[in-house]
Amino acid sequence: MPSDSINTVVLHADYARVFSYFDDWFDAFLQCPGFQVTPVNVVDRNASKRLQRVIRNVELIVVLHSVLGDTVKYLDRVASVLQNRRGRLFVFVGNEVNLPGIPIHAKRALLKRLSPEFIATQLPLEAGQFLFGDITSARLLEVPHALNPSVYVPGKKYKERAIDIGSRAARYLPHLGDEDRNKIQDYFSHYGASRFGFKVDLSNKRMTRGGWAAFLQQCRGTVSTEAGSWYLERDDHTVEAIRQWAKQRPSGALTLSADSFFVSLIEAMPSIPRRILRAVKKTGLVQHELVAAGKLSFAEVYERFFKDYEKPHFYGKCVSSRHFDAVGSKTCQIMFPGKFNGIFVADKHYIALERDYSNISDVIERFTDIDYWQQMVDEAYESVMDQHTYSHRLQRLHGMLTLERPH
Repeated sequence: MPSDSINTVVLHADYARVFSYFDDWFDAFLQCPGFQVTPVNVVDRNASKRLQRVIRNVELIVVLHSVLGDTVKYLDRVASVLQNRRGRLFVFVGNEVNLPGIPIHAKRALLKRLSPEFIATQLPLEAGQFLFGDITSARLLEVPHALNPSVYVPGKKYKERAIDIGSRAARYLPHLGDEDRNKIQDYFSHYGASRFGFKVDLSNKRMTRGGWAAFLQQCRGTVSTEAGSWYLERDDHTVEAIRQWAKQRPSGALTLSADSFFVSLIEAMPSIPRRILRAVKKTGLVQHELVAAGKLSFAEVYERFFKDYEKPHFYGKCVSSRHFDAVGSKTCQIMFPGKFNGIFVADKHYIALERDYSNISDVIERFTDIDYWQQMVDEAYESVMDQHTYSHRLQRLHGMLTLERPH
């Protein structure tokens, strides 16, 4: 082991194969020579005992997005072991938005218990400071996603790609007070073929990392927006108000709360009982809260809960892993203008579409200009390969952690 290599335990949650950046971050740590990694899958029932064994003499413990992004339950199971650690604790938070059943306040409470030395936010630093700046044990770092160039590689030339506009993206719930992602997806779903003659393949169906990479390589373009929301709260009070309001509305089905004991019990069941319960859900008699939430009218929710809500002074949106995936595939991105953590520049790295679609003719003209398309995807690719791969991210983290090594 090189003298500057950091003996590291990496906590990950291997429970889903459809979030490619979970795999990308995990692989990045395994492959980086600056970190001597012992992985611990916190989903395993014996994770706490295994962690207790391997944590004794390590210098660094890393908690990846997969552990804390969608739930606190996995990290909570091993919290007592982490509280007795000797090494430094570095936590990637993940999903730094207010969502039903995935509350920011629960993540904050757990982080305060753990007192990490470092917290990594995907958000611009000012927004991260708002959410986690009062956790005084921690140094807050802005660490956005990046490109995995071994998975997301350039696809075919423009004319050889079979799909004009393609994407796979979960729809935003109205609880975010933000419908940018849904709007741009819906616009091209409705008008891509009929108005512009495009072959369009847009859906919210998730793919494995390999499937998503292969799909992007077949697409000339994709449509996307920044991740995150215009509104952020430490205590989730607006989301909780929406949840309570939604419970009073007739739905015709038994709705299971996202954070209920019954849902947790279902998730812990073996696969056969889970399949039976999924069949019951298909009858329409029972539904998960997040399914019901997706049926709410954005306009109604916005009018009731966000119309008079003053946006915070900080910028709460950020670059997403899917933006880097597209760049690696040399797939042109059409997106609403944004800051993208200062990484992507409008009309240099992506084609900027105004939110009122007032420049749509110009956008389509540039997108279908093969020379313009090639220049844009090449420039975006070169920029990312120069400084925004996962290897770059980990080299910088390693340099910082080595410089600040306890003596």
